[in-house]
Amino acid sequence: MNKPLLNDPNEFPDDKILLKHLDKSKVLWDELTSTVSSDFPLTLLEWRYYKDGGSWLGKLVQKKKTVCWISVWDKFFKVSFYFTEKNDKDIKDLKINQRLKDDYFVHKPIGKLKPLTVEVKTKKALKDIQEIIRYKIK
Repeated sequence: MNKPLLNDPNEFPDDKILLKHLDKSKVLWDELTSTVSSDFPLTLLEWRYYKDGGSWLGKLVQKKKTVCWISVWDKFFKVSFYFTEKNDKDIKDLKINQRLKDDYFVHKPIGKLKPLTVEVKTKKALKDIQEIIRYKIK
């Protein structure tokens, strides 16, 4: 099974490290972080190394609420949101890519939570992420 990158606990994921792993997708990363800063100013991106998963993960938070998790892969990144069953109707109504919704609805819950994960390889994915963040923080 593939594993996210950023596996060195002593190598904080700064811009130089992110560019090394994301390559051309670093532009998408910069656009996402810029958009999040301007559209969702109360959110913060925190990086932490998780020993259990053996990699650094970004966590976007608003106050104490986790909005999403971000993992870095080879030349792209993933943004994962977690929802409970009570959110299913709202997820169905979100104006996002239908494939994302389909993947969400076929995924078995992990405990009480179901992931909705966006692989960011194109600019179009950023619009989906904005829509999901907007829903998640409301």
